[in-house]
Amino acid sequence: MSVSRREFLTRGATTVAVGLAVPPWLAKMVWAQDALEGRAPGGAGARTLVVVQLTGGNDGINTVIPYSNDAYKRNRPTLAIPDTQVLRLNDSIGLNPAMTGLKGLYDKGKLAIVQGVGYPNPNRSHFRSMEIWQTANPDKIEAEGWVGKYLDAVRQGRASALTGINIGNEASEAFQSAHAAVPTIQGLANFGFAFPRNAEGDERSAVLRRIQTASSAATPHGDFIRQVGQETYDSADKIRAGIGKYHSTVAYPKGAFGTGLQEIAQLIAANLGTRVFYISTSGFDTHSGQARRQPQLLQDVSDGLTAFQSDMDQMGASDRVLTVAFSEFGRRVHENAGGGTDHGTASEMFVLGGSVKGGLYGDYPSLTNLDAGDLKFTTDFRSVYATLLDRWLGANSEVVLGGRYENLKFV
Repeated sequence: MSVSRREFLTRGATTVAVGLAVPPWLAKMVWAQDALEGRAPGGAGARTLVVVQLTGGNDGINTVIPYSNDAYKRNRPTLAIPDTQVLRLNDSIGLNPAMTGLKGLYDKGKLAIVQGVGYPNPNRSHFRSMEIWQTANPDKIEAEGWVGKYLDAVRQGRASALTGINIGNEASEAFQSAHAAVPTIQGLANFGFAFPRNAEGDERSAVLRRIQTASSAATPHGDFIRQVGQETYDSADKIRAGIGKYHSTVAYPKGAFGTGLQEIAQLIAANLGTRVFYISTSGFDTHSGQARRQPQLLQDVSDGLTAFQSDMDQMGASDRVLTVAFSEFGRRVHENAGGGTDHGTASEMFVLGGSVKGGLYGDYPSLTNLDAGDLKFTTDFRSVYATLLDRWLGANSEVVLGGRYENLKFV
């Protein structure tokens, strides 16, 4: 069976497996060839972190609601959630009524809410603020992400590419690193070669595999490219074999976010030794029509995370899987004329799992002592990262974050 040059160039060279970001992965690994050595500690059964990104700047004030605060109602005459609808956490703060699932986890002690999270001199640009969160450096442009630095630290050089996995259409800057190579998977259902599932397609895939893993010592970095190609195929084989171990009765919400979370559950069940998963969901830029849009978004997040936690409970992985959710910034205190809210600053983070010490952490920002109409942050987001690194992943947060930040006690 022959494979045309055009087919190889368009399907083989550009795609090893649907969803694996091979060209930048390969280029990065060749560039870092001389620095890569050793194996990663950990492995199957190790603690796992799932990072959930709420893209667009979620309105934290209408998510974790200061319902007893008169300033809340004054600043939001149309958007304020009535007291009778708020899912109360205490006498002053409650959750959006769309978040019944997360309220249930809070009541069970499996949800921690970190209030007033932000950073000094906040940036209200989506792109720059997300970059700050992903690199953990508000002061300068960074080439490496905080998760990528962590993966470099634990890998001690090259290890399985499955130590970190990004779920979605685009690779996260949080995974950028000097040495770590992280696959981006766009759907397990389509994981494999871009050929039809028939005998002819199988044979073409086999030919491509032989070509991409053949010895090529005469080519610069040829042996290294062959080795990376082999590891790429091995990773794909492990995923396909491992996800067959997943058996669940949990019903996830329909849509990309719920599907992505279930795929993470499948990969966790596969025991591939993945330490960090990353997934994002978008739509939170609610400049208008927020009263209709945000509850739908929050319900999708709440239902998805609740289903995921139920799945972890069912497979006995709850105590070794921790999930953290964040958005790049919150919204302004006062609603705008379009029935929405504009870019703001501080918001909250959610941390859930069987090992979480549930409750409220940090102080809710003042709604009257503002910075040009915006909330003043009370908890540096790097303290949350430091807690996850030091107390959950067993890393040295000072090395990863480039400074020392207070650990919180949610885990």
